[in-house]
Amino acid sequence: MDNVVLFGFMGCGKSTVGALLARKTGRPLLDTDGYLEQKYGRSIPQIFASDGEETFRRMERQVCRELAGREGLILCCGGGTVLDEENADILAQSGVMVFLDAAFPLCYDRIRESDRPLVRQNSREKMQQIFDRRRPVYLSRAQVIADASVSPMQVADAVLTALRRKGTAG
Repeated sequence: MDNVVLFGFMGCGKSTVGALLARKTGRPLLDTDGYLEQKYGRSIPQIFASDGEETFRRMERQVCRELAGREGLILCCGGGTVLDEENADILAQSGVMVFLDAAFPLCYDRIRESDRPLVRQNSREKMQQIFDRRRPVYLSRAQVIADASVSPMQVADAVLTALRRKGTAG
């Protein structure tokens, strides 16, 4: 059974929608960032602070390879995961790539108080620039695009409808 790979900008609702999809389908939910933190025994902010983004991205690639080798998962990816072409290719081979598309103001409202390294290190304007650079890449990686500006339940239902059309729901 194909995996369902959720991705999008920070704060678009991947974790919330992923949990709803897992509950509705009975599939296991795995968050790539949470899996990475558990595997390496450190938080992402700690990895960024001590080893830098390049080391984190290398770890993330390894996690993508491991998780793509499993079947029937709901995978929630970190905001930068699919920006890496190798990660995107590995994940696309394992399942359906679902972009949760939400406008920047909505995402930013959800993340501005977080301890995420990119948010802590950048102004709102810089975060908008990062969003603007990432969105076209997200769109290019997507097999399904879900409007994530509606309620999480509506997003989950829309994703399930799209997956059924593709023959990969359940």
